[in-house]
Amino acid sequence: MASIDLSKYSEKEIKKSSKPSGEANSNFADILNTEISFFEKKFGAKEKESIYSELGLLISTGVDIKTAFEIIEEDIPNKKHKALLEKIKNDIISGKRIYEAFGEHDKIFSKYEVQSIKIGEESGKLADVLKELGAFYESSIKLKRQIVGVLTYPVVVTSMAILTVYFMLSFVVPIFSDIFTQTGGELPAITQFLIKLSNKSSMIFYLLFGFIGFLVLLHKTQSKKVWYRKYTSTFFLKIPVVNKLIQKIYLARFCQSMKLLAGAKVMINEALDLVTNMIEYYPIEIALEEAKSEVVKEGKLLNESLAKHTIFPKKLVALIKLSEEVNAPEIIFEKLHQQYSAEIEHQQAVVGKLIEPIFIIILGLFVGFILVAMYLPMFEMSSGTF
Repeated sequence: MASIDLSKYSEKEIKKSSKPSGEANSNFADILNTEISFFEKKFGAKEKESIYSELGLLISTGVDIKTAFEIIEEDIPNKKHKALLEKIKNDIISGKRIYEAFGEHDKIFSKYEVQSIKIGEESGKLADVLKELGAFYESSIKLKRQIVGVLTYPVVVTSMAILTVYFMLSFVVPIFSDIFTQTGGELPAITQFLIKLSNKSSMIFYLLFGFIGFLVLLHKTQSKKVWYRKYTSTFFLKIPVVNKLIQKIYLARFCQSMKLLAGAKVMINEALDLVTNMIEYYPIEIALEEAKSEVVKEGKLLNESLAKHTIFPKKLVALIKLSEEVNAPEIIFEKLHQQYSAEIEHQQAVVGKLIEPIFIIILGLFVGFILVAMYLPMFEMSSGTF
């Protein structure tokens, strides 16, 4: 791996790349710290995946750190993202370690990322660690797209069903209701129920949309709270089929994170701490916090601690035990990550195929109920029983 060559930069170049005053530097840092705003594109997983992968590749081919950053900056259209990388580059040139330069922006780069970069610098495997971070975010993006792909169809179908039922109750049913009222006959019970439902349709849908708005607001304001994360994770883990998919998605992230840290020779207690902060899934976080306490204070093996928690399958625990016995955690966690990734793709396809007919049937039942309720009096009129 190529070393970081700063000898080619003269003092004049360094001064030129930095701000002329401390106040200007402070203002510039303030702007960077507030770069992620509500209306602006975030420096998210996609941007991190691109930067880490390209930076790792360039350094591994012998490109010095300054040139590597400049090459990456050229392809970044977002001005604030480019300014962020330029600030990191200038900090490194001025004497800071690479992990320190990234760590200055703790609202953007997590403790997990900064610590991984630090380990890469100290172990002489910076390029490898950066590539692994890029692979981590590439996997995260892929998993996110898979979740979106699974949820898109039911969301679209449900929305269309709600709009269709609202249109029929608000505009179609009242027309039939006026016709039936003029006949003076007694309507079937199902038709009477539908007309009553139609008369209250506006209130019903206002309440429905209000409830959806409340759920969105609740998620936006409480998503980081422990109680919310606890109950939502418990709820989704009780949904058949979907629960296994969600579990495997986060187990895949756990295995990939542990593989990266094991490869960098991070101590187990520090690795568990970093992974806990990175997973962002309550059941696994709680399990890892307890495991860390038992490993550090009681001297237990990781597999013994994880075996107590149902979120970790027995097969995973058994393979972790094997990795501890043969001292090959990196290989085992890599195999587990690959296995879970393959299972996620398969299960996503299964869930997608199950959801499609279920929602078509539900939509058909709604529309069918309305049609039967409307046409039943017409059949009775044609037969003379109305």
